[in-house]
Amino acid sequence: RPTATGAQAGDDGEDDGDEEEEEEEMLALELDNDFGHNGLAYERYFQDLHTTKGSKTSDNTLSKLPPLTQSECRTILSKVPVKHKGELDLLEKLHRRQFRQWFFEMTCGFNLVFYGYGSKRRLMNSLATELATDAPAVIINGFFPTLNLKQSLEKVVSEVIGIGDTTGTVADLASLIHGYFESKSREVKEMYFVVHNIDGPCLRKHQAALAVLASSPSIHLLASIDHIEAPLIWDSSTTTRFNWAWHDLTTFEPYTVETSYENFASDTTEIGPRGVLHVLASLTENTKSIFRILAEYQIAESVMGDAATKMPAMAYSAYFAACRD
Repeated sequence: RPTATGAQAGDDGEDDGDEEEEEEEMLALELDNDFGHNGLAYERYFQDLHTTKGSKTSDNTLSKLPPLTQSECRTILSKVPVKHKGELDLLEKLHRRQFRQWFFEMTCGFNLVFYGYGSKRRLMNSLATELATDAPAVIINGFFPTLNLKQSLEKVVSEVIGIGDTTGTVADLASLIHGYFESKSREVKEMYFVVHNIDGPCLRKHQAALAVLASSPSIHLLASIDHIEAPLIWDSSTTTRFNWAWHDLTTFEPYTVETSYENFASDTTEIGPRGVLHVLASLTENTKSIFRILAEYQIAESVMGDAATKMPAMAYSAYFAACRD
């Protein structure tokens, strides 16, 4: 019996040795699968990546999308639901509570510049409407890509100041307006300038002229900026003339009107019917009424007159009297 027991123990030792050898072989096989003869696993990944034939990158680009017209774009944007309407209404009420404070700052000789995310156009127009009850207000849309500041100042000189000769540069017109409001015998005591996006591309080269206007105590300037580097366009002298009081006017409103003119400027010299309708849609009701008087006059005169003659012109005095009536 002792001999049999020893033999059995020897067999168990051999079985344990065989199991250890099998485990070592399995481990070696796993290592061989992980590292293999082709190097490490990550090296095999890059080898397989470079040996793959063909590219899986899509050739679709934004230029292949069908272009949208302005009316289609407005229709799509009008269907976008307004989010957080309650919070936005509360934010607008908080801003409107500051109107008296802002008016007090302007009476103290400061000009206002508004910054923050969101379109500030509607609130600034409301502020100007409430303030300019006894003084004229001029609204300049700096976001318009073909804005002509010289024409805007010429209208101020001819219609507000009453000077017929409007020749000169933008700087000359700004100095003329500034000199008028420095005079003690002037008829118009104060005036408001509302400049949307004073950092717009068409106004960046006229900052010195705008600063001359803003330096007059009788001219109140309300401006907005949206570019993050907008203050860099003013040097120390220009900043002193502007005499800004900075206010955060974050509204979170979409820049629908400001961005609607991005594709307006084109290489063609003529503006098609779609461009004319787009411009008319952006005008105020008062401006539409003024334009309608001129259009109705020209249509009536062209129907009554000879078709071969050119489009009849309307005298400025008659046009001014018709608009005033």
